[in-house]
Amino acid sequence: MDMQQQMEQVRTRIQRAIAHSYVDRYIQPRIVDEDRILFALSMLRSAQVDANIALDYVFAMMFIQLALDTHDEIDEQQTIQQRQLTVLAGDLYSGLYYEFLARRHDISLIRRFAEAIKEINIQKIRLRQLSLDDLERFHCIGVIESALLCKLAEHVHADEWGELAYYLFSLKRVHRDGAKSKASIDYIDYCKRKLQDLLPLHIHEEVKERFSHLLA
Repeated sequence: MDMQQQMEQVRTRIQRAIAHSYVDRYIQPRIVDEDRILFALSMLRSAQVDANIALDYVFAMMFIQLALDTHDEIDEQQTIQQRQLTVLAGDLYSGLYYEFLARRHDISLIRRFAEAIKEINIQKIRLRQLSLDDLERFHCIGVIESALLCKLAEHVHADEWGELAYYLFSLKRVHRDGAKSKASIDYIDYCKRKLQDLLPLHIHEEVKERFSHLLA
């Protein structure tokens, strides 16, 4: 099975698992981040993880990401019902990941992902306290965007991929948010320089091609 087929299998599996007619009627459709899927699959292939186990790992990780992203969407613009359903949807996705890994008896990975969730939530709180010009905010962004991938890399003894995830997904987030300050522009340049050194060493061509627009 090639990388594209693996990606499609993970994406389809997730969409089937989260489909719920009542929830879908009231909250925005879930967006599955294919960049994360591709990066994780590439990392696990590099670490020579069995293909079926790799698919399970990425499936579980993406449920956590969906849970975190869903909770981030809660705002005062929503109706009470929408807010309640958004919270419950996020909790459901989190529960599905835990149930899935528990059935596999993968306690070590559950522990690592729990550590990542804790780190992400701490950095989200910290990020809200910092100004746009505060350089520490970029470290917060890096942890928020890469902690799950870093813990997965740690789990399969591919720590160098964690560093790559930190800079690559930091760069993606700052690009997405828009360079609103000199600090943002400088940080984008810094990430690009780091990635120019890291990318040739570890990453597969599919990932290079997918993220090439960020490095231009």
